[in-house]
Amino acid sequence: MGDPVDWPVELKTAVRICLTSKFATMVHWGPKHYTFYNDAYAARLGQKHPGHLGQPAYDWWSEMWDQLEPFFQKVLAGDSYYTENARYTPNRDGTAKDAFFTHTHSPIWDDGGVVRGIYLTVVETTAELEAKARSKLLMDELKHRMKNTLAVVQAIVHQSARRAESKEDVAAIISGQITALGRAHDLLTSSAYVDAPLGDIVRSSLDTDGPYAERLYIEGPEIALNARAAIALTMLLHELKTNALKYGALANDKGRVIVSWRVADGALEFFWKERGGPAVAPPSREGFGTRLMKGLSGDLGGSPQVQYLSEGATFILRSRLEKIQMV
Repeated sequence: MGDPVDWPVELKTAVRICLTSKFATMVHWGPKHYTFYNDAYAARLGQKHPGHLGQPAYDWWSEMWDQLEPFFQKVLAGDSYYTENARYTPNRDGTAKDAFFTHTHSPIWDDGGVVRGIYLTVVETTAELEAKARSKLLMDELKHRMKNTLAVVQAIVHQSARRAESKEDVAAIISGQITALGRAHDLLTSSAYVDAPLGDIVRSSLDTDGPYAERLYIEGPEIALNARAAIALTMLLHELKTNALKYGALANDKGRVIVSWRVADGALEFFWKERGGPAVAPPSREGFGTRLMKGLSGDLGGSPQVQYLSEGATFILRSRLEKIQMV
């Protein structure tokens, strides 16, 4: 390029405008497209800055030159080029990643009407488009979750009416189930995503800060459940706790409940064990609670094992991870 004092006036003018612009701007000059850019552009270049300053454009963007060269040729032929939210794969920090840009490229002519360079202005829109995508995902999830919630509420009312022996029982059962459902949604909406940590679900459902805290033993690795699984597990834990309070380990002063889980061979293995409570025996017939637990277990992608042992009731469920985690 030689001494800047001897540069063509068109290049000097373009570089001055580039350096003083508040937008991210760049100038390519000559047959090899030697590159100049301002501070606003530098902030978007990652590890490419400052080593590529003054270098040919191909050296800059060799990883996506096939995307850039067609409109470079168009501009060099005298046409301007403009595009919105164009997708590219720049390697700015050691890895090529998709990014989106709105940009315009304009020819720089000399006095003889020959295109000598390219002036470009760029606005990166990656963050904006990702935010819109997340917003759409959350709105779609909200619609889906509302439909599921209404279906769950309808089932609660229907089954509670069949289960109850009096109007007071109906109100109490529905209230308990709706409260459990509300806890599940609290956990889901407290996350920036659309899943919920299993440990939080267990602790919230069993009220580990409540009066039975010292009789609850909870252990397992952290794992996130999708919305459907989170709601099903919350309702299931509510039913297990209700049974423990009425007939099981929490129905006396010394019983305890051990809840644990582990991940093995692509599956979640979940255990509920009651110890130290009143003597238990298998029910003479399958009641609402048992049917509910089987149905909820189906939403979790597994079939439960319920054992009425002399030392206390045990509930075991094995669920495939692809059924209960985010896709």
